[in-house]
Amino acid sequence: MALLNINIPSFKAIVKKSFFTKNHKDVNEYYDVYVFGIQSLAGKILTFHIITDNGMIRSRVPISEIYTQKPKNDIPFYYKQLWDCFSENVSIIEYDFLAFHKAQIILRDGSKIWGTYLFTVDWFNNPYSDEPSDYKCGHIFESDDGYLLCQPNNRLLWKDSNWITKKIPKDLKQFKVDTELPSVENQCDKWLNVEDSNTYYYEFKESSNSKPIKYKKRTPTLKRKIKDFNYLKPLNLKNYV
Repeated sequence: MALLNINIPSFKAIVKKSFFTKNHKDVNEYYDVYVFGIQSLAGKILTFHIITDNGMIRSRVPISEIYTQKPKNDIPFYYKQLWDCFSENVSIIEYDFLAFHKAQIILRDGSKIWGTYLFTVDWFNNPYSDEPSDYKCGHIFESDDGYLLCQPNNRLLWKDSNWITKKIPKDLKQFKVDTELPSVENQCDKWLNVEDSNTYYYEFKESSNSKPIKYKKRTPTLKRKIKDFNYLKPLNLKNYV
């Protein structure tokens, strides 16, 4: 089910008057707003639903146009969000553990700024999010300078005085992307339900002539050949007699 629009933890912010009037003369004036929802369109910047203190609701306000204070060192909109939205299928979660945590955010050009965690945007049911090596969520941060950011896990270095006491290794290239998301049920030709009954605590047993399933390492691409899916071979029905 496509969601497109979804509630978020609401917060107060400001938006430049020039965004509403399209008049550059208003660039230094701001409207007070409440931000209460997002809209996610595949291939576009993340946008928000807001209501002004004069009663105007506006949708599709880009993340780059929303501030929590007047910025002194604003950055380009394409620095604030690293990747466009992946899909209209989107979810929002505010992780309790990350609430109010700060992180150092590595921007597109390698420069670093500090921000405070707000909530997380996560996409699903699209070719990128469903491919383990391409999966990315977007953590929404309030920068110390007042602008918002949407950044993936691999652009964040978190801080926690109680837990994070070690320095991250200098060689970040040693950390690799995920290449598979295992499924426990694709071993079904190896483990059999020994009962055909309505017993609540049913049992499993290992098939006597089963062989371990060998997986080929998946490369980070969406174009995979059918022959790589060895577990799609026809089942040996003798195992089930």
